[in-house]
Amino acid sequence: MSATDLRDQLQQALGDAYVIERELGGGGMSRVFVATETSLGRRVVVKVLPAEMSGQLSVERFRREISIAARLQHAHVVPLLTAGEVGGLPYFTMPYVEGESLRSRLVRQGELPLSEAVRILREVASALAFAHAHDVVHRDIKPDNVLLSGGAAMVTDFGVAKAVDAAATSGASGITSVGVALGTPAYMAPEQASADPNVDSRADVYAWGVMAYELITGQSPFAGRTPQAMLAAHLAELPEDVTRRRSATPGDLAVLVMRCLEKRPADRPQSADELVRSLDAIGTTSGGSGQAVSRRDGAPGLRRPIALAAVVIVVLAFAIWFAQRGATGATAPSGALSLAVLPIENVGGDSAKDYLADGMTSELANALRKTPGLQVAGDLSTFRFKQARPAPAAIASQLGVRMLLTGKLQSQGGRIRLQMQLNDAGGKLLWSNKFDREDKDNFALQDEITGAIAGELRLVLTPATLAVTRAGRTANPQAHDLYLRGVFEKNKLSEQGLRRSLTYFQDALKLDANYAQAHAGMAFAYDMLADAYAPSHEYHLLAGVAAERAVRSDSLLAEARVLNGFEIAASKWDFPAGIAEMKRGLALNPDSPDALFMYSGFTGISGNTPTSVEIAERLIQLDRLSAMASLARANAFLFGGQWGEALRQDSATKKLDATVVYFDAIDAAALRELGHLNESLAAYVEFKKLTGQPSWGLAITYGRMGRRDDALTEIRALEERERHQWVDPTFIAVAYAGVGDRDHAIQWLDKAFREKAFTLRFLLTYDSPFLAPLRSDPRFTALRQRVLATTFKN
Repeated sequence: MSATDLRDQLQQALGDAYVIERELGGGGMSRVFVATETSLGRRVVVKVLPAEMSGQLSVERFRREISIAARLQHAHVVPLLTAGEVGGLPYFTMPYVEGESLRSRLVRQGELPLSEAVRILREVASALAFAHAHDVVHRDIKPDNVLLSGGAAMVTDFGVAKAVDAAATSGASGITSVGVALGTPAYMAPEQASADPNVDSRADVYAWGVMAYELITGQSPFAGRTPQAMLAAHLAELPEDVTRRRSATPGDLAVLVMRCLEKRPADRPQSADELVRSLDAIGTTSGGSGQAVSRRDGAPGLRRPIALAAVVIVVLAFAIWFAQRGATGATAPSGALSLAVLPIENVGGDSAKDYLADGMTSELANALRKTPGLQVAGDLSTFRFKQARPAPAAIASQLGVRMLLTGKLQSQGGRIRLQMQLNDAGGKLLWSNKFDREDKDNFALQDEITGAIAGELRLVLTPATLAVTRAGRTANPQAHDLYLRGVFEKNKLSEQGLRRSLTYFQDALKLDANYAQAHAGMAFAYDMLADAYAPSHEYHLLAGVAAERAVRSDSLLAEARVLNGFEIAASKWDFPAGIAEMKRGLALNPDSPDALFMYSGFTGISGNTPTSVEIAERLIQLDRLSAMASLARANAFLFGGQWGEALRQDSATKKLDATVVYFDAIDAAALRELGHLNESLAAYVEFKKLTGQPSWGLAITYGRMGRRDDALTEIRALEERERHQWVDPTFIAVAYAGVGDRDHAIQWLDKAFREKAFTLRFLLTYDSPFLAPLRSDPRFTALRQRVLATTFKN
């Protein structure tokens, strides 16, 4: 089949969902095309199996097998997205990864620096360990299937070889000659070369060893031979020791590589997880075994607060497990462990370092929050104790936790000194440790402690959990420092703070363009600026671009996925896709306060009150003293028309923080809908004192009171403000509807539709009670149908 014919058939099979851009070329494994996924505006790779396989594969069996591999979600695995069939040939799609293949790197520079080689090999091994734990064997590990992007290695084509082999129809011939079912001759384990039907994960260990040999020496063990000669060598010939080809190879590393190349599977390391542990030991060894190599799950040399945070997490997790075992040695029941990470004190005397202490506090809490069986209080609650701290028992009672983690940090003279301790609710010390390191090399401390307690650690943190815990990080210490400054400003939630945070996040991304957390920070800041301070659609589009880039940089970052889903709905009016993406984010980290707040707000304003209330209540459980959590529940009731519940919850919110607002004065709106107009007016007067801005809700209350002139004065003040600063046209339309002026209300709704205002699609999709006066107007019905058709087009 010609390139043009296949491309045309593929475009027809994909339909409007994708636009094929060009063919990259493929080889034995597949024909490879780059396409744009139209719904998300992102680039993907489409791989079509070669024409030689036509008629030899069961497409249905291939799709069934590939779906198993598609479940893999790991920082160093390129995920499979979709699978289908074109012209009798299976195809599958995956994200387009910017960067180059490991093969291209080897062709360009030959053997790699040992530190870089070990880092890449560890990341590939961690991906294999994760896949093997999910019963997925790659069977074609080679440099061509390892992509390098943003300093990290990502393994592609997981499960494809197995899917092709399983999908072969009975009696099919010629498949193995294509080089898919068996693997690639240069990297093929002896059991694969001999067509052993019982090939298992140890074949991947062998291929990993061949690739390690090539990264260290610049050539595979049996390079320069024909494919048939390579297969014979794998079966019978011992490879030359790696140290004879590169004498500087550390002894322990050389032994590990040569063990992987043993002919018998039983003589090799028995798992990819063993490879990871061995590389970790090599990286932390000092003395005669060779040079030490820094490592991380994504990039080398991670330093400053991330490294110290990781140290504390590891030791703390062990301490928690040990403390809770009790006299009998039994672990505490699931869900019994709960703690709060209180704000770490900056004791260095330099208030400019407050962002460092606050950032470490949040990162510790966020990482621990992802540990199964451990509930961690939300930051908005714990930071209430930053200035004044009552007795431990009082704090624990208010936060609903059993343990308190506290710390003191001093950053001075190029060193970071950190004192951490864990106490129970009664103040009894459970664990304590001091850390004193140069801030340029704190990661070695994590290696040291991790190696000492690795066995016990598995009782608390699984490899999959560790991957999620580390999601979104950077290897660049300066970028991370800028990110923490951005978070410090973002958390102020003021327009000035949000805009300053964008500058810090942008500066961080100049140092690490694939820093997922910084992209997510930008998305959050843009989202908060939208509607309140800046043009809605424009800023939601900016938020969407940043969120999508965050997901592309690290698909395991839960907050990035929830933000991405929110913006898919907000900027693209695609509710089904947005909801699905938000749910994927919550599945990664069900206890993320930011993710829960975003999802509760989305479901509430969409009219799904039961779900919004349920999510908000979960958020309150995690963040008991957070006014934002309480506000989320109050808003859920408000948008659902449960006025009494909204009023009661708003009262609870004001006890936590009387200054927090969102769209409208909840108490004033609820009182109006309950018929208490004078009380509503008084509440709106207080609301305007707080905001200093005209209020669309007040205009509605004036209308209900028969004070039309006052209502129109308020509306005109909104219109005047709209000429100079962003005001959502939907709110002005709602205000006009409240005084019975349908013509002006429809005009402003049309403007909101043209500008794709954030709230319009929500208020119209579930027939908001705030627009009830317009329901009998055919113009309103027509507009609502247009919005619904656009919002739920998929």
